[in-house]
Amino acid sequence: MSSNKIMTPYKNFLLVIVILAAGIAKGQVVDIPPNGKQNYRAQTGGSVPVNINNSISLDSLIKRLGDNWELKETGKAYWIGYTDDMYSIASYQDSAIRPLLNYYTTTKSVSGKAGVIYCLHLIGIESKIAGRFIEHFVNKNAREALLNLASDTNYLSGIVTLLARDPWKSDLPTLGKLLKENSNLELINALFRYTYEDFPFRQNIPENLDTIGIYLEDTDNIFHIGHLETIFREGKWDFPDKGNKMNRMNDVVIQRSMSTGRIFRKLKIDLSEIKKTESCFNCDSSQLVSSKCEILNRLLYDLIMVSNDKVDVFSYCGSDDKFSHYVTQNNIFICIPEITRKRWLNYLKSKKLIE
Repeated sequence: MSSNKIMTPYKNFLLVIVILAAGIAKGQVVDIPPNGKQNYRAQTGGSVPVNINNSISLDSLIKRLGDNWELKETGKAYWIGYTDDMYSIASYQDSAIRPLLNYYTTTKSVSGKAGVIYCLHLIGIESKIAGRFIEHFVNKNAREALLNLASDTNYLSGIVTLLARDPWKSDLPTLGKLLKENSNLELINALFRYTYEDFPFRQNIPENLDTIGIYLEDTDNIFHIGHLETIFREGKWDFPDKGNKMNRMNDVVIQRSMSTGRIFRKLKIDLSEIKKTESCFNCDSSQLVSSKCEILNRLLYDLIMVSNDKVDVFSYCGSDDKFSHYVTQNNIFICIPEITRKRWLNYLKSKKLIE
């Protein structure tokens, strides 16, 4: 797959990040951390040196970004397989930033624009792959260039996904301004990586609750869609057999205790809002009557997990999750994207990061 064969540019860019960067590992290869050295490509089995092309000019290298290049296979979604040309361009460091931006504004090539973004990111990390879920973006000029390009909504998703790998608080005024103008899911979700000390989401869920109300908040109203009822608490030293058997039933929601064993809860659906639950979560109405919806159970499990962790480690590779949540008065309120966006904007205004 080449970078210009998807009709929607930013979706194509995300696919390049998620699919091509992951690649397909051939055989059983030991996952060795990258060596962190400049101009080495991270991949399963160990870092490999790239070929820096010094035989042609910077302008010629940049023009080649408009060709049908493909990212190199790395075997892991968290490592990006920048091409040798990208590494060669990045070797010019700050001297390459202005020519890259000039090319971005003049080219109509999707591959060319995506290539510029990757090159700026590579300049930003000084062509060093730091680890699996960690990155050191150090070049302020490259970061400013990427933030300026983020106003191009066709590539906003890909840019914020790259920036959020090493989030800088100084990005927030620009991202907040973009959020006022866009309901972009990747932008909304990237903000969770920027600040989680006091953000208006993912509050702790008390472990001692026997019942947790579940609500859906959308632009029309707040709907009570049911509640979680505690059916079993695993002791710290209990054998896991009973809990594992419950887990295999796929109709329980587990909260992993910070102090004891697992807490198992069963979802009870509010039948008066069954149509709303069915349409919003794509649950089967015949199952909802029996308080069953595997999609909703999985969502609640994920939401409870991030209430503990605050930041999902896999969000390092980007996220287009549709739902977020907040917790108040021992109830979980599931938010659609527009509600999440409004809560973020209110938070950023309260911190005087946007007007």
